[in-house]
Amino acid sequence: MTDSGASLYAKTTELLCQAVAADTLHRYSEALGLYNNALKSIAELQKQYTGYQRTQLESKFCEYSGRVSVLLQQLSDNPAYFGDLDKARVGLNAAHKQHLQGCVDAALDLYIGSIGCYQRILRQTKSAGSDSTKGKQWRRELLKFANTCLKEAEIAKQTAFPATASSESAHSESPTLTASDAQSTLQLQMSGLSLQTNGEPDNTCRSEHTSTPESRRNSMHFTPQYQHLSPGTGSSNTSTSSTSNAHSSRDTMTNASPPYTNGTHTERLTEDETQVVRITSHINGLTFLPWLENDKSENFVMPSYFTDKDGLLTLSRKQQRKLWQWRRASHLYGHPQIFGQHGCGHIVQETVTDCSFVAALCVSVEYEHRFKRQLITQHVYPKGRNGMPEFNPAGKYMVKLFVNGLWRRVVIDDLLPVGETGKLLCTYSVTGDIGQSLMEKAFLKVMGGYDFPGSNASTDLHVLTGWIPEHVFVQDQAFDAERTWTRMHDGLEQGSVLLTIATGEMGSDVAASLGLVPSHAYAVLDAREVCGHQLLRVKNPWNSLRWTGAFSHADQISWTPDLMRALDYDPKTEHDDQGIFWIDFASVCHRFDAIHLNWNPRVFAHQASVHFSWNMDMGPRQALHDFSANPQYTLVAEHGTAEVWILLSKHLLKTEENVDFIALHVYDNTNGRRVYEPRAALHIGEYVNTQHVLVQLTARQGEKYTLVVAQREKTKPLHFTLRALSSTPVRLVQAPVPTYCEDVTGQWGSASAGGNTASPRYMDNPQFQITIPPNAPLTSGIITLETAHKHPVNIRVFRGGFLVTRVLEINTVATSGKYRSQFCTCELEALEPGSSYTVVVSTFEPFMFSRFKLRIGLGSLFTVAPIAREGAGMRMRELHGKWMPGSECVGGPDQSYHKCPRFLVRTECETRVLARLQTPHAKSLPLVNVSVYEFDDAVLGTLCASSGSYTNSPQGVATRQSTIGRTGCEFLVVASAWDHDVDASFVLYFYSEHTVEVTPLFY
Repeated sequence: MTDSGASLYAKTTELLCQAVAADTLHRYSEALGLYNNALKSIAELQKQYTGYQRTQLESKFCEYSGRVSVLLQQLSDNPAYFGDLDKARVGLNAAHKQHLQGCVDAALDLYIGSIGCYQRILRQTKSAGSDSTKGKQWRRELLKFANTCLKEAEIAKQTAFPATASSESAHSESPTLTASDAQSTLQLQMSGLSLQTNGEPDNTCRSEHTSTPESRRNSMHFTPQYQHLSPGTGSSNTSTSSTSNAHSSRDTMTNASPPYTNGTHTERLTEDETQVVRITSHINGLTFLPWLENDKSENFVMPSYFTDKDGLLTLSRKQQRKLWQWRRASHLYGHPQIFGQHGCGHIVQETVTDCSFVAALCVSVEYEHRFKRQLITQHVYPKGRNGMPEFNPAGKYMVKLFVNGLWRRVVIDDLLPVGETGKLLCTYSVTGDIGQSLMEKAFLKVMGGYDFPGSNASTDLHVLTGWIPEHVFVQDQAFDAERTWTRMHDGLEQGSVLLTIATGEMGSDVAASLGLVPSHAYAVLDAREVCGHQLLRVKNPWNSLRWTGAFSHADQISWTPDLMRALDYDPKTEHDDQGIFWIDFASVCHRFDAIHLNWNPRVFAHQASVHFSWNMDMGPRQALHDFSANPQYTLVAEHGTAEVWILLSKHLLKTEENVDFIALHVYDNTNGRRVYEPRAALHIGEYVNTQHVLVQLTARQGEKYTLVVAQREKTKPLHFTLRALSSTPVRLVQAPVPTYCEDVTGQWGSASAGGNTASPRYMDNPQFQITIPPNAPLTSGIITLETAHKHPVNIRVFRGGFLVTRVLEINTVATSGKYRSQFCTCELEALEPGSSYTVVVSTFEPFMFSRFKLRIGLGSLFTVAPIAREGAGMRMRELHGKWMPGSECVGGPDQSYHKCPRFLVRTECETRVLARLQTPHAKSLPLVNVSVYEFDDAVLGTLCASSGSYTNSPQGVATRQSTIGRTGCEFLVVASAWDHDVDASFVLYFYSEHTVEVTPLFY
């Protein structure tokens, strides 16, 4: 090696050290630039080496370019680029693998497709014109990386075709991608082949003598794999994937396999579900793809130590203070066992605050030992011939975990944190078995690192096993100790449940006196009912500090000879403190806060599931009274009455304090239709900030239930999986929504906030006409009303489609019922074709001002239009008067209109008029009438308009619009009451098209 080569080698080493350091400290932008510079240097170094050294450099290039492709996607702030970034990354990973395995011809095609994706992004960024400094820097790094990959492809080509490469190099320089390139295809030539922008990667290795360029390109069709994925049950999930590269980074999914089969049924994801799976595959800044059947064929044999491209896990502060170095498992233990020990007595929680996970790990290992069945060990790869995990000298492992509704693959290396004393700073086995350490590392990689704050053991067990989590809160008023014991005891005997228990907050003195740890998870290893006692065998994950109360090793009274013989336990000889102890169930109920149960889903023969999102634009921020936009699903037990368990699981995107309070409500007697507002339900869920909510119900055959997902307050988009498990077939589908919907917005203002049906101003409320076409079928639907303020509101629907001026029950089609705060709904049934209806929206009191949104949803086409207010476009005069008992209230049978309050109207031309009479302040509403007569020489003439029969409506009475007026003609408006003894004031509203003169007449 020349001096310049040695200098370049030293420079490259320094760049890589700086890049890894920046990456470990989460300075990703800095790391990206350093990695890019290092890759450029590695590409230059490859030209100076041959043989083994060159192979090693190629391996390093593949390793760090994989990390760069991850950082490019992670730092991109434009979702429009994610698809191409994904495709490019998986293509590069596959190209690297083919390159390292000698399949150079196939690698070239894969390089072509990936660089084409990057070029496509560069064209888009140029046309988008990113002005931000961050955007420009990201584009520069992308361009630099694309050119480096191009050089690597050129090196690969020279390796495979040295003669051709030499000939070409005499005529042209190595291709370079320029920032100004904006053509539809890359104008780059490699071996006479144009780099295609539409080429997609194929991860299948083919040697050059069995494949032609044409056949390779015909096979390079990419289809996302998400559609054929479905949730697993228990511990198996059948799907497919392509073979992984040296870093085991299957960065996208193909549909090359049949749909996943789950024992009794198969499911295919919808497009919406596919999008949910895409989004929730990105957790804590990393990507964890769904497990596919071909993942079992992952390559674990490699020429050098495997290093996880995602870098080292973040350490907790306590670990950072104690850390000496990261060391390979083989350097620590030589050729260690992986889950080769029996039971969990050897497992120790160390430094990491993940007692819930270690407790989950302990009960899983104990289950395998007791029932001789694989539970979590079947999810660890590579495997030996006996199906158990085996040691990999290269340090590469893969673990299958149930995360965000699907089994997912998690790839790790065997680098473990070690303290200055040489002791592991993570969960370990006192026997040197590394299975526990690797399982913890895989779990914590998903959770964001060793600084994991902890959760609860049933949530962690759900990740490890896929078993159904159930939380029982001991201090809850509804807690049934006897029933809980029976379920625990019988479930443990049958192997259908995994148990953990947890303490709550308690004083340090109390905790020390009892041998307990506050806010701590414990593994339950056994439950026995002997000699009249209900006893649990429990392990503290710390592997020390045991219970000192009743039935502990320190109890000299409770342990009778019969009891010791039945349990094969003698407290006097129990000196090896592995944190394992016996405790009576009564003490658990007194000293512990929660019991966590995880049930084997295989006890249910059938299941159905859906994945869905709840975005911020779906309904109000707080939907405690308005369920109209909540995710809702219809559940049907199809064959006979069945016990159905329904599990709602919120997907994890980032490990942080859980502030999302979610609930699951179950409604019967709905025929599976949507529920729009809270009402009597079969099950009203409690709002809890846990990741999982479980509801158990007995479903009657054929009855359709509505499941409503709810949250107390939306703070961000959430994603969920909803699973229904049953002994008989069940169907879970989205609750139907009206076929045709239309939104109408409006407001209640000073002239339109008319109040409730008892208010004289009810007619002033906003009114809308719904018309059903004549050729439409008989239809039903729903109307919802949502307001900006917390006013009590109501919807009422009338026949006719005209302005409603008074409320008649006989004319009422439907109503939302009692006035409800901020939101209400009105169900419509059997609306007739060719008919029109009037919708009136009102607040409870007049002058309650607010904006509102009215949503009308029907099963057939319809039109909706606002209805003009009474007297719209006319001039209005407001006139006041009063009836005096015995003198002026002489209408009705006496027809003494000349003694009634009267108003003289003079007009200069024909005009349309309308009169409304109201008694808003009367203690009891009198029967009243208003009429308009011609008036000539003090004599009542022809009746021009009348309100009709005497009526005592709160809205009063009104004439129809009529035309009056000839030049010089006078008219008389008469306000009359039926009874003689009425003592009440009134208001007369007189509307006219043109200006008129109105004068009260007095006697």
